[in-house]
Amino acid sequence: MTYAAAVTPPRSAMGDVTWRDEVTVEGRVRSIRVRPWADGVHTLEVTVFDESGGIEAIFLGRRTVAGIRLGTTLRLSGCLGAHHGRLAILNPVYEILLPER
Repeated sequence: MTYAAAVTPPRSAMGDVTWRDEVTVEGRVRSIRVRPWADGVHTLEVTVFDESGGIEAIFLGRRTVAGIRLGTTLRLSGCLGAHHGRLAILNPVYEILLPER
């Protein structure tokens, strides 16, 4: 039995992406906040930046995500939409990246 190696999708610069693009981006967490969504459901809003710009990662129904804190480097994948007037990925596929040594 053979297994295919995992393939990392090509990464986009955050400053080059637009609404409705299917993207994979990497950046550092600059801010984290919890906001009410509806009927007592909360969202975790994580602002992630690279050298070209930033986007929001919105985790619906979450107050925290283990391992995500200020300064964490994340790889996010998903379809870009808008949230409170900013580019955002709702419920992104994410990977916490370890710092390079």
